[in-house]
Amino acid sequence: MILNLNVLRIDGGTQSRAVINQEQIDNYAQDMAAGDKFPEVTVYFNGLEYYLADGFHRYFATKKLGKTSIHSNVVTGTLREAILFSKGANYDNGLPRTNADKRKNVLDMLNDFEWGDWSNAKIAEKCKVSDEFVRKIKAELNVKKDTVKYEKNGKTF
Repeated sequence: MILNLNVLRIDGGTQSRAVINQEQIDNYAQDMAAGDKFPEVTVYFNGLEYYLADGFHRYFATKKLGKTSIHSNVVTGTLREAILFSKGANYDNGLPRTNADKRKNVLDMLNDFEWGDWSNAKIAEKCKVSDEFVRKIKAELNVKKDTVKYEKNGKTF
């Protein structure tokens, strides 16, 4: 389906990258201008809004070229489903994920009211990372939560 860029919501928390890579946007735009075909972006539609869940660099490259529409794979689902889908985006295509990207996604899930109670294995599956990666981040969070600082007589404990 072809969607107008203006109907796509990019502010719903579905961006799985720690940062958008401007160089990648520029490269994609150059390749698009040269006629290269790119996969459709993935969009979740909840009956009211279209949430971009995968394809932010393609979205911005298309916009940079002054185009007004983009080929989209539209999935019926909620914003929450779009956010969950986005956690594993770019696992096996596009710009490889950085450790910061993976960490951001795991932290988002661990800090979520529902997903934070999931097992390491389930979070790892959704984020497309190892159980060990999740366990390590969870351990870091627990150390921070269990560490209480207080001052007495000018000393911090």
